[in-house]
Amino acid sequence: MNKDEKNIESSREVTIIGYGESGYELVNSINNLGLKITIMDINPEVFSKLPDVNIKNGDIVPIIGDGMSINDLSNLSKDSSVVIVLTGNDSANLFIGQLAKQLFSASKIICKINNEKLRLLGDSQNIVAYSPITLFNEKILSII
Repeated sequence: MNKDEKNIESSREVTIIGYGESGYELVNSINNLGLKITIMDINPEVFSKLPDVNIKNGDIVPIIGDGMSINDLSNLSKDSSVVIVLTGNDSANLFIGQLAKQLFSASKIICKINNEKLRLLGDSQNIVAYSPITLFNEKILSII
């Protein structure tokens, strides 16, 4: 187990900002690991997809808020070992990642960023920036 996995294991808490299609799939996978998940989204309707049982037992905590707002971000738990930013806007994701880097003690800040220049900027700030298209291409190339 590497250092990052130990940090995640010890805190057992992940924060996701932006709960669209990517967030839905990711929450299911993270929940299966037994980690507590806090999800922030500006649209309260997206939380209807979350399993009620996981909300009731505290495994998933939905919070209505805007990741672009320092006040809203400040209301999130500072104990998360990982913050994942998945809004639909690359620039917003990078900005939120930068804010999260300042506000949280998380060992990893991960942002979904499709724009290559913004990804490189995120990488230069120790923000893990990934693109689904790049990941897909890498997977295909590893298969063929």
